[in-house]
Amino acid sequence: MLDKFLKIERYNSHFSSTLFIISSLLLGIALGLLIGEYAAKLQIIGDIYIGLLQMTVLPYIVFALIANIGRLNYIEAKLLTKYGLLVLLSLWLIGVICVWAMSIALPKLNNGAFFSSLLMESTPKIDFLKLFIPSNPFKSLTENSVPAVVIFSMLFGTASIGYKEHKSLLDHFDHVAKILLRVNSFVVMLAPIGIFSISASAAGTLTLEQFGQVQSYVLMLIATVTLVTLVILPMLIVSCTPFSYRQIARESSNILLTVFVVGSVFVVIPLLTRSITRLFHSHIHTESEHARLPDIVLPLAYPFPDIGKILSFVFIVFAGWFYDRPLDFLDYPGMLALGIFLSFGKLISALPFLLDLYHIPDDIFNLFIAVGVICGRFADLAGAMHLMTFTILTTAMMTGVFKIKWKMLIHSSLISCLLLLGISLSIRAYLEHQIPEKSQQTAQIMQMELLNNNVAYTISNLSQPNPTSLKSGQHLLDRIRHTGVIRVGVHEDSLPFSFYNMDRQLVGFDIDLIMHLAEDLNVSVEFIPYESGYLHQQLEDDYFDIAISGISPSLSLLSSTRVLYSDSYLDVHLALVVPDHRRNDFSDFKSIAKLKSIRAGIKEGSNFNARINNLFPNFIVTELDSEDDIFNDPEYSDHILLTSAEGGSAWTLINPDYVVVNPFVDRHGAPLVIVISEQDLILEHFISSWIKLKQTDGTIDALYAHWILGKTITEKKPRWNLINHVLNQESKNNTENNKLYVSDDNL
Repeated sequence: MLDKFLKIERYNSHFSSTLFIISSLLLGIALGLLIGEYAAKLQIIGDIYIGLLQMTVLPYIVFALIANIGRLNYIEAKLLTKYGLLVLLSLWLIGVICVWAMSIALPKLNNGAFFSSLLMESTPKIDFLKLFIPSNPFKSLTENSVPAVVIFSMLFGTASIGYKEHKSLLDHFDHVAKILLRVNSFVVMLAPIGIFSISASAAGTLTLEQFGQVQSYVLMLIATVTLVTLVILPMLIVSCTPFSYRQIARESSNILLTVFVVGSVFVVIPLLTRSITRLFHSHIHTESEHARLPDIVLPLAYPFPDIGKILSFVFIVFAGWFYDRPLDFLDYPGMLALGIFLSFGKLISALPFLLDLYHIPDDIFNLFIAVGVICGRFADLAGAMHLMTFTILTTAMMTGVFKIKWKMLIHSSLISCLLLLGISLSIRAYLEHQIPEKSQQTAQIMQMELLNNNVAYTISNLSQPNPTSLKSGQHLLDRIRHTGVIRVGVHEDSLPFSFYNMDRQLVGFDIDLIMHLAEDLNVSVEFIPYESGYLHQQLEDDYFDIAISGISPSLSLLSSTRVLYSDSYLDVHLALVVPDHRRNDFSDFKSIAKLKSIRAGIKEGSNFNARINNLFPNFIVTELDSEDDIFNDPEYSDHILLTSAEGGSAWTLINPDYVVVNPFVDRHGAPLVIVISEQDLILEHFISSWIKLKQTDGTIDALYAHWILGKTITEKKPRWNLINHVLNQESKNNTENNKLYVSDDNL
């Protein structure tokens, strides 16, 4: 009676805790919507909570695996190896197929993006030998190398089987594992605070578009778990054992409900054992030794990764899609195989490892934590049904009641595949309707304005030499200060350095830079458009004092005896802009070498032009006056673009069906400079010194963040929140009304 009362109390405690966590989640979301970006300051609390959770993961893996494996006897080890491994691999295969099928649910995103340093990071080949074989297990622990730690622990535990004096050692390991679990339970008590902070930060900083994209993962996981838990696994049991679907549903319903409420598969292990034992009582004599098999098989299965954990790796698929770094078809076997191995630990350790391995920004892991309160419970449903399926099938093999009903198995497999495909396509159709075809960033870049608009400027429609000729002994800097105008040559289609926004204002990184230069010189600016093919001659003919627009010193430019260039104000990197559906064709040099007669366009006079023949002998290169021709001129519809990664990223924002790829092992970079007319060392020295000053005082960094990274856009346009957009607006309206009222009284 007392035991029953304690069980009820324990259940009620778990239930209250669950409600408390869910309440914390909802309150966090509400606070985020209330205060908006201000909630981002709470993220530090969420980071502390995540760190505390991760703190005990690897040590627990070591001690728990060694203790559990070491306690096996030879019969149990043979049992698990002969039958359990076969069942386990089959269940893992089902999980892998489901994860791959769910990738179909993600619609194609023609989603351009601002430049990211990730574009320049070559994805290293995974050294599986180093990853799995620990030369120094203690070093693996310090480096959070989960696979190496798991291998070491399994080998240690296996070596302990049958060792005469292993009991005392394993007891100590077991005690340490239990203490680590206690530490973890203390941390879990902080879950409401951690979940509240993370959800508030996410709700306050994520845009509505990003929320819409996060729902992709939630929908994919819930739909897959539901199908696996209620259809695929029960039908697999029915097809291989004498049990009916009704019997499986009856024995599993209360268990699944308990798992969902409590949020833990571990707590229902005794319930699962009793339920499975009842199922076999009708086919096995209760006094038979086989009747005790579920008590042996189920605990042995628990340390191994379950299908719920495997389905959670849909998050990696989602994360790659979210950041426009989708996994290739050939990436799935390696990712999932490694993911299964990592699942001997906990997802809180496995997922960050995989995100880092596939060069996906780990910031998105916060989203996993934020939605993990709900998604984790759904994954646990699949985990509980996994344990039930494994135990029933393995026990059935040992007791001789295992018999495949091939007709039913084939029939249920076809139905499951059709349902899986139907669910994937349905989610895809829904997401295509919910997510805009073009990214909001496309409009944003065309709406960008200058950070420095304190300088008057004009744009000359007629290109002609400077009407104020240089006097004898006069320098360009003297003339600029005397006339109060600096004449600047500019290319009008050079994103993101110089271009026209939607309001037909000349903007861009270089334009903003010149505005700062003119402000410091206390002069106005006259921009004079040029075409790339005439830049060299116009510089020599004194059409303008200096020239800009993403210019990198080329051999033709350097050959001029009447032209100088400043120190570099920015380094850019060679990259390719290709149609999104052809990104894999240009992912590396080996793939490119297999292609024949690739037509490519490059801006006339580009510094990269001289390198193309050496890098890509199979390219047929055409020089362009404007890179825009690649996207809008039918003559170049079959061409790819050779340009900088920084500039190419901007073009993908305007043309989101294109993507920037970096096939280069080494970074092929080029400096951007300001070109100076005449052999005027005084102006060259002044501008070079001025550039160093602007690099030191943070001006160029600010321009880089704005025009290249696109970071200041979100800062200028904060996300909707109740305080700023409702309460403050009402306050503002009341203030305006009061002003009007006073004015009337004065009249």
